[in-house]
Amino acid sequence: MQTELPYNKCKQELQDLLRSRYPLIFLRSSEESRAIRCAIEAHLAILNTQDIQDGELVQWSTTQGFQQRIETPATAGQAQWQRLGNPPDRSHNLILQALEVLEHRLQEQVAKNLNRQHTYLLPDWCVLLGADDHLITRRLKELIIAIDQKRPLPRMSLIIIGSDWTIPTILRNIVHIIDLPLPVEQELYDNVFSVAVEKYGLPETDAWRLAEQAQGMPLQAAIQCAKLSTIRNLWSQPEEAGQLLLQAKKQEIRKTGVLEYYAPQGQGLRDVGGLSKVKEWIYSRESWFTQDSQPELRPRAILLEGFPGCGKTFIARAIAQEWRVPQINFEIARLQSRWVGESESNTFQALRAIEASAPNILFMDEIEKAFAGVGGDSSGVSTRQFGTFLSWLNDHEYPIFFIATCNDREKLPPELFRAGRFDEIFIVMPPNKEERFQVLQKRISAYKLPPTPSTTLEYLVEQTAGYSGAELDKLVREAIYLAEYGHLPTKTHWENALNQISPQYRTPNMQQLLGKYLKLIQGGGGKSASVLEIGFLENLILGS
Repeated sequence: MQTELPYNKCKQELQDLLRSRYPLIFLRSSEESRAIRCAIEAHLAILNTQDIQDGELVQWSTTQGFQQRIETPATAGQAQWQRLGNPPDRSHNLILQALEVLEHRLQEQVAKNLNRQHTYLLPDWCVLLGADDHLITRRLKELIIAIDQKRPLPRMSLIIIGSDWTIPTILRNIVHIIDLPLPVEQELYDNVFSVAVEKYGLPETDAWRLAEQAQGMPLQAAIQCAKLSTIRNLWSQPEEAGQLLLQAKKQEIRKTGVLEYYAPQGQGLRDVGGLSKVKEWIYSRESWFTQDSQPELRPRAILLEGFPGCGKTFIARAIAQEWRVPQINFEIARLQSRWVGESESNTFQALRAIEASAPNILFMDEIEKAFAGVGGDSSGVSTRQFGTFLSWLNDHEYPIFFIATCNDREKLPPELFRAGRFDEIFIVMPPNKEERFQVLQKRISAYKLPPTPSTTLEYLVEQTAGYSGAELDKLVREAIYLAEYGHLPTKTHWENALNQISPQYRTPNMQQLLGKYLKLIQGGGGKSASVLEIGFLENLILGS
């Protein structure tokens, strides 16, 4: 059974609300034109039915004021917008002027035409009507109460359209919120790429692939990208069209200010040295992530806690490559805004873009920095963001796998560790003996050196207990520099390179963390990301 398109679902819900005489609706969408089209279609769909003879559809703008949609048999399909009354006086409050018009319309038009549907589209009122505009919001509430108390009950609905709205307290009990998500694959195919199939001979399989790639983009951005593909004659080169689309999609996601998009390119987990327990877990969950028959069994989230430089960020990218889905980096700390309500709006928009780009890997590095202020910020912004994100993490139904990293969980709110929040918590420690061997080999190969003699490699492995993966990489680079350009490192160069590095595990802070990690593993607070060598971690704690 085909899933109902989010656009059609939103339109149907709008129709039901209009039929039910809801007086105040907030249609939340970052795509104003698409949202207005959805509202217009919902309004037109309920006209000329058993209980609604006809209707009036009016749209407001800051420059023209209210304009009524006029469509006659002679102009079918080419509706015109005709201004009602005088344009707004910009020297006075625009919303107050609009409310006066609406109050007059209720008395003179709406109340006298009970079989007509009166729908008023109000773009950007969510921006112009702030939480601190007490007198204006009170005036709006009184209008809604007046609509609701008239008998017989009139058919008058105000639809506020915008990307998000910090709803004033006195309006929260009388506004109904509907979300219009970004377009999914089917809608993008129907509205954008099927045109290229019909007009320019694009193979249908390529059209569907491009539609899938475009998920996460606003419809208008996808249309503009398709126009550019037409101008550049790229429909005969679907791969080139796909690259153009990918660049446009990256740009759209980057516009959120907090998201970065990475297409899956690389060898996946084969590039990662060590962390065998994480790899085993990922391999065992891949088929469950890609299936759709039991979405409740999809893997949802893991936490990688451990030393800096030990591969947490690297393996997150490798997991996305392994599962062949994009990785989206979410820097939620950048959402903080000095404008009240703006941070919450940005959070909402970011989450919608993440959902629209599913399936994907959602990655949040050093999550303790993002939520460090939870409960202690005077404005409550961090706390509300944290609550919004946790609710979304629990409730979303998309194929999105969340990977978070942290160095010290004690800095995180305890709610994050409620049972079921993370499928698994892995403790990432400095690589053991076998892992150091793998990491050194991979880094030596990455820098295009010939295989190092086994005796030298074994010597390096023995001398680097406690080194992080980043420090092992630094060791290889240092040996190359010491050998000078055009020469290969000798054992003397490797020995001198070892003397140049002071591993971080010896520092007091890392020693303290090392003790915490060991207790967590022993106490069941997380699984080791690697196979534990007997006594390895204990020996890294100096003085133990």
